[in-house]
Parts: sequence; structure tokens; C-alpha cells
Amino acid sequence: KNFIKKEQFPYKSPLGWEFDSGDYHAALQKAMDMIGYRELRKEQAEKRARGELMGIGISSFTEVVGAGPSHQFDILGTKMFDSAEVRIHPTGKAIARFGTKSQGQGHETTYAQILAQELGIPAEHIKVEEGDTDTAPYGLGTYASRSTPTAGAAAAVAARRIREKARKIAAHLLESAEEDLVWEVDRFYVKGSPSRFKTIQDIALAAYTNPPPGIEAGLEATFYYDPPNMTFPFGSYICVVDIDRGTGQVHVR
Repeated sequence: KNFIKKEQFPYKSPLGWEFDSGDYHAALQKAMDMIGYRELRKEQAEKRARGELMGIGISSFTEVVGAGPSHQFDILGTKMFDSAEVRIHPTGKAIARFGTKSQGQGHETTYAQILAQELGIPAEHIKVEEGDTDTAPYGLGTYASRSTPTAGAAAAVAARRIREKARKIAAHLLESAEEDLVWEVDRFYVKGSPSRFKTIQDIALAAYTNPPPGIEAGLEATFYYDPPNMTFPFGSYICVVDIDRGTGQVHVR
């Protein structure tokens, strides 16, 4: 009953944080359904009647992560944006460089998946480089659960800028107006004629060998992302603990 209700979002806290979205009741209910909470309570009552020890612990949380918006955060005056530089080669494969550095979180997989979703290039064809200050765009690093909300978002926006340039090249190759092209998964096709298309790989090759008049060669973009707000992930945990009165042995499930 103390949860912020779904219909109250966006919710501004007394300290000024604006929680953009959430459904805490649904998260808790899903956890209860997954673990079979009603059956567990019945089992607990039966065990207690026999003098056995069984406890059920429930914990719900929300976090403030993704530092940080430049109007709220800085490090010695440097704003806490983060960055991504994405380049598609003539082969249709790509390289992406970031100012963050994975410490075991799996950035390489996450960033590649974001770019694959945006550009239609298989994740295994995207090379991710991080933390090399000689080559990476300037960034504020990895800590406080900020890498995906900041650098990941920068990758998505950089990819969308590449896709907009790719649209111009595809229009040139297909002899069509840009507004008549539809993006789908990994290609642009002519509206109403899906058999007339160019894949992102076709477009990448043309970007270096046959760019439209007035369009700079190459297919790349760099973006520095300044998040407008923090992000507020949430969830619920449920834990069941049995204790043997005779031996003191603890069983967690």
C-alpha cells in the first residue's frame, strides 16, 4: 500500500527527483505468481503447526541510476555525458568505440545488441572497443549503473543518425524519394514494393564507392548523450528459508 501507484507517474519526489515510470504492484505480483506465494503461505502455516521453522522474505526496490543529467551532475565542472562513435565499413561490418570500460558487466554484448537492433547488422559483425583514451570519444567512465543508460543511449542515437544518412544513399540507389522508403530490420524498401530494397550492407558499400552527389562519403557518426533524467529500474525479490530446529541447518530456496 506504500507503493507509488502506476497512475501517479511521472512522480516527483519531495527531494525533486522525477520518477518517469513504474509499475511496482505488477512487479511484486509477478514475483508472487512465479514463486507460488499462496501455496508457500499454506505450506508455512502447516509447518508452523508442526513446530517447524519456515520464513518468507519479500523485498521490493527502486534505484536511481544512469548519472547523469548535466543540469544536476558534474565532476569538477565536467558534465556527466557519455559518448559513442560508430563506423560501418564498406564490408557492412562495424566498429563502435566508447568512453566507458566494462568491468565484467558485458558491455561488449549489450552495445553490440543495441547497434544490431538499430542498424540491422548482426551483433557478431560489430566490434566494440572501450576505454582506449587514444581512440575512444571522451566519456566519463563506468560506475553507478550508468553505462547502458548513457553510452548505450549514445550508441542508439549515433546509429539512428547513420540510418538517416543511409536513407539518402538508399534513395539514390533505388531512384526513389526518401519519404517513399520504409526501414525494416536491415533494409530500406520502396513503399508498396518490398521487392525493391537495399540492405544496410549494400548501402555501406555504396557509401564508399557510389555516394549520391553532395553527400559526403562514409557511413559513421559520433554522439555525446546528455541524459534528460536519471533512470529508475525497479523489481521485487522473494526468498524462502527453512531452518532445521535440531541441527540449525539453513536451506534457502
